[in-house]
Amino acid sequence: IISPQLCEGPMIKQPEEGEIWEWRAFGPVSKKLSDMVHSYPVRLALINVGGEDLYFVSPNSDHNVKVRKYDDRWILKFKLLLDSASDGPELYNESGALTYSFPVGPDQVALAADLLRVRLDSEPRSNLGPEEFTRALEQASPSVKSAQVKKVRSQFEFESGWLELAHVQFVKHHTQSISIHSPDKTSVEHMRARLAPGDSLEVMNYVEACRKWALQY
Repeated sequence: IISPQLCEGPMIKQPEEGEIWEWRAFGPVSKKLSDMVHSYPVRLALINVGGEDLYFVSPNSDHNVKVRKYDDRWILKFKLLLDSASDGPELYNESGALTYSFPVGPDQVALAADLLRVRLDSEPRSNLGPEEFTRALEQASPSVKSAQVKKVRSQFEFESGWLELAHVQFVKHHTQSISIHSPDKTSVEHMRARLAPGDSLEVMNYVEACRKWALQY
């Protein structure tokens, strides 16, 4: 496993906008593959940038619902899964309009419950901080579990998208992730063929990885 050399502060960048295809896999990234990715230009100064996410995972949904730590504050982010195929790219919708600062209101709590396909124990009547938000989802039916994930990420640009390498620490497992992103599905598939990551990596998204290495679903 190739270890990061440096962690240059918190993971801070603007949300992606629009519908984006993403292919992601986890496992040890070979030096050859890492070198190929590092041959592309760094994207948005994101090189060995550390951060921490708290994912909310239900047994009935693969939507990406999380809070991300920025310095000493937390941001709620919804990343909507629109299309998925086994071992292939997945289509997500991301937007600044789906990103909220805490405290969040009842509408955002209800949206989280709807995306996670759970029923809230009671409707919140006031704004909630991160701990209250987490508790409301944990008390839903079925219960939502939270999974802490620490990351050190680097991103690199190619013609019509970007690549990401990450060192990822789940509760039960430390591994790496490589991903390919583009608004164009064909570009993702062509880049995957160009990199030829091999069969030793396990294709899955972060929600599926949380189920495997952080939760008991």
